[in-house]
Amino acid sequence: MKKGVVNVMVALLVTVGLVSANTSMKRKALSKLEGYWSTNPTSAKLMPRDTVGPIPDIRALLGSPGKNIAVHGDTVVVIYGEPSGDPANIFQNVKVAISFDGGQTWTTHDLSTNAVRRIYPGVIWPEHWAHQGPLFFWHEAAYVNGAYQPSPVKVAWDVLWPSGLYNVVELPNSQQWNCWLPSADASGDTIIVFAANIFDGSTYYWTSYDGGTTWNADTFITSAISGGWNDTPIPRIGTNGYIAVITDWLFDYGYGATIAPVFMESMDGGQTWVDTIPIWNVTGGAPYDSAQGWWYGYDFVLDANNKPHIIWKFGSGNHEYGDVWYYTPGGGHPGAWTDWTATVLEGDGQGGTVATQPTIGITDGGVLVAAYKGFFIHGSDTLPDIGLLVSTDGGATWVDTTIEAVPDSMEEEAFELPAKLYCANHNIHVVGSYTDANTPDIVYFYGTTYTVGVQEDNHRAVDVKLTVPGVVNKDARLTFSVPTAGKVNISVFDITGRKVSTLYNGIAEAGTHAVSLPTNLAEGVYLVKMNAGSKEVVSRFVVVK
Repeated sequence: MKKGVVNVMVALLVTVGLVSANTSMKRKALSKLEGYWSTNPTSAKLMPRDTVGPIPDIRALLGSPGKNIAVHGDTVVVIYGEPSGDPANIFQNVKVAISFDGGQTWTTHDLSTNAVRRIYPGVIWPEHWAHQGPLFFWHEAAYVNGAYQPSPVKVAWDVLWPSGLYNVVELPNSQQWNCWLPSADASGDTIIVFAANIFDGSTYYWTSYDGGTTWNADTFITSAISGGWNDTPIPRIGTNGYIAVITDWLFDYGYGATIAPVFMESMDGGQTWVDTIPIWNVTGGAPYDSAQGWWYGYDFVLDANNKPHIIWKFGSGNHEYGDVWYYTPGGGHPGAWTDWTATVLEGDGQGGTVATQPTIGITDGGVLVAAYKGFFIHGSDTLPDIGLLVSTDGGATWVDTTIEAVPDSMEEEAFELPAKLYCANHNIHVVGSYTDANTPDIVYFYGTTYTVGVQEDNHRAVDVKLTVPGVVNKDARLTFSVPTAGKVNISVFDITGRKVSTLYNGIAEAGTHAVSLPTNLAEGVYLVKMNAGSKEVVSRFVVVK
């Protein structure tokens, strides 16, 4: 395992806020916009805040099973690559842009400076894992003498977020296996990463159960048809050791080899896999003859009950455009989901060229937000370039609205939402990124806020406070305050970013509370991170013996 540290930057620790022709399918209601948004409901608009970049190719983002954007409160991170000027190896680096003010201003760091042709980067920001800040991942495929060289997969995180000091890890055997298109998730001390050898259809995955210090490398289950298609799986980590995965496999549904959706589960943190479920098999078969999936046409999230909410784009002989479907079980539990349903969220349910690149997120309050890129007609654009759908009842009904439903000159490509959206009180803060296919050299970051017309989760802190002594040489206590009752987690990390103690993890009543600091800490600098609702507060102290 290779580790490195790149672009060391000294920074002060800061506080960051932080569906279907098949009648056997169960189809759920898709409601309209009327009466939903509390103010000015017909003028939902995409609001560009700023740009980052440039990038040399939209495929830096388009096609990646990992999100290129992550959001935590007002903090936004975007991963991308800058152009090198070399027509063979068009990326000169893998770069991170970070904004602590919702996209108004940005700072950038290099994660890698190797010139490569493809990177397909991704980023996640787990709520609770062994490190602070986001987890980045990408592959590095160099192009030499007209041929791709074996590609390694790398992951990175800031060891002392947001210091700019990154630990970069090359996953074992990834270059030997020539792995592309990584996807990942993390929770607690567990990290799981998937990638594929797109040249032979093999898929691999890596697990770490100690926050990325050591890694297990293994092969993943392959397609149902020998030698067939096997897209990179996307993992989501739930609770109690539960991990779910979606991917595309090759099946035969009566009209030839078909790239079709698959759902899989692990009940033991990714050590073994059970319940391989071809989704069409549990929802009445293929939605229509010639339906096909594609490698950047799917996404999903898990809710608080580990229930999957899956979004998928299928086309009819056209990989780029089709219709957008939503799949979820209506009953059961992890390892035994039942009553799967299928809903057409956008399109005619027959694969018409309507939409592509669907993406889905879930807010802190459990509100689902799905989005897609609409069919673009330059010069006479009468269809939405970006569509937005919202469900406040766990996917039972959806509100169908549109962002920028007016002609414009921009073809928004590689549109993405973070896997976890920010939500406070009744406001959904929708954020995303995209690039313009007409001038594919900029990543646009945008944001807009909607007010939902239903009750949100009130058990969240809006303003929180953490008070920690600066120097500790004996028994000491910290205090924290929350204005409303809600879940609070307070943990201590050493200077390398390793968690050394959990001080508080539970429901805290409104008011001020005191917690003892550990008495067995060695001399040195330590961080305390407090998560309360959607807020994150970071402080530090020094132990002197």
